[in-house]
Amino acid sequence: KDELCSFMQKLKAIFRPYEISANIITKNDIAVLHIRYNQKRGGIRFNKIYKYTVGAPKTVLCSNDLSLSDTPFTRFESDELNIQMMKNFICSALKTADIPPSKLKISFFDPTAEYPLFAEKLLNYTSCLTVVSSMPKFYENESERHLNELGVSTIVSNSIEKLTPCDILICPSKIKVHLPTKTSSLIFTSHRPLVNVSGTVITGYRPEFPVKFKEIKPECVEDFYFLSALYTLCGITGLEKLNPQSCECDTAKFSLEQMVKMIKTHCVAYSAEKQKEIC
Repeated sequence: KDELCSFMQKLKAIFRPYEISANIITKNDIAVLHIRYNQKRGGIRFNKIYKYTVGAPKTVLCSNDLSLSDTPFTRFESDELNIQMMKNFICSALKTADIPPSKLKISFFDPTAEYPLFAEKLLNYTSCLTVVSSMPKFYENESERHLNELGVSTIVSNSIEKLTPCDILICPSKIKVHLPTKTSSLIFTSHRPLVNVSGTVITGYRPEFPVKFKEIKPECVEDFYFLSALYTLCGITGLEKLNPQSCECDTAKFSLEQMVKMIKTHCVAYSAEKQKEIC
C-alpha cells in the first residue's frame, strides 16, 4: 500500500511538477499579494510565478536561501526601520538609566555623516560626546551650533583612535573596519560587524509585532522583515515610533531592563560614584 502511494505521488509529480496559488489579502487599506508555490520536481519555474505578478512591483519578500538571480524579481532589503529601532532602543535605555550627563561618555562612529540628528539627540543624555567621521568638517559645524544653541560642545575627529575610551560606543552603520575597542567595551550597532570587534556588541532591536498586521502577514515571513517592508515599501506611518523591548548579543537576548543595568555598569564615573555611596 505504501509503495503504491509513493508510486502515485511520483506519477502525479511527473504530470503536475508544481502547485501554485495566489490571493490578495487586504486590511486597513494595505493589499498584500500572497503567492504559494510548491515545487515537486525540478527547479522553480519563475515564469509561472511571474504571470501572477503582472502589474505588481517585482520587489518581493522571500527567504534568504531562495536565489533570485536570473529572475525578474528582487528580494526586498532595507535598513531603514532596523536603524530606527536601534535609535529608539538606545534613547529609551539611556532615558531609563537616568545617568547624569556629566558622568556618561558616549562615542559616536558615523563615517559618512549620515546621522547628525541622532548624534544631536544623544546630547540629551551626555555632555561628553565624541564623534568620529571621515567628514569632520560637517560635524565641526554641527558642534559649533550645539555650543551656541544648547551650550554643549562635541569633540569631533577623523581619527578612529579617538573613539576610546568611552562608556558606550554607538555605530549606526554596519561596522566594516577594526575599532580600538576592548573586551569590556559596550557597542551598539545595527548589524553584526563584518570584522572582528572586541567587546559586547548589541544588535537585533525588536518591537512587539502589531496585532493589526497579523492577518496580512504570510506565515513563512519573519515578523520584523514584514514590518520593514510595510515601513519602506508601503510608507506605513507610526512604525518608526515603536519601542523595542529587547536586543541581542550573539545568540543571547537581553530585555530593556537588563540593558539599562549593563549601561550603568559600563559607565565608569557613575559606577564609581555609586560605589562611594555604598561605602
